[in-house]
Amino acid sequence: MSGHSSADESAIRAVMSSYEAALNASSTEAAVPLYTEDGVFMAPNNQSAVGNLALRRAYDAVFKAITLKVKFTIAELVVMAPRWAYVRTNSAGTQKINATGATSAEANQELFIFKKGDDGEWRIARYAFSTTNPV
Repeated sequence: MSGHSSADESAIRAVMSSYEAALNASSTEAAVPLYTEDGVFMAPNNQSAVGNLALRRAYDAVFKAITLKVKFTIAELVVMAPRWAYVRTNSAGTQKINATGATSAEANQELFIFKKGDDGEWRIARYAFSTTNPV
C-alpha cells in the first residue's frame, strides 16, 4: 500500500520498545502517554479501560499487583492506511506477584491497533492480549 514508509514502521517499532520499557519499569507515567486520548486497554478478566483516566487507573492497578519482566516479539506490523496500523506480537518473560513475591512464567499474544495523530506521532489506540500459558 502506498502512503506509508519505513519511517512509519520505525516509529511504530519505537513505540513498542517504549511500551516494553514502561511495563518492565512498572511505570504508569511512561505507559499512558503512549496511548491516544481515547485509547483502550483490554486486559483479560477486566472491563475495557477507555481514555487517559481509566488507563492510568488500570496501569496503576496492574503495577501494584505484579512486576513484569517481558520481551515483545513482533510477528506482524502492517500499516493499513495513512493513519492506521496494527501490530501482532508475542511476549514472554516473568511476572512476580508483589503481595507474595511468587514468580511465574509470563507468555501472551497481543494485538495493538495504532493511530497516527495530527501531530504525526503514532500512538496505541487499542490494545488487547491473552495468555498463551498452558492452563
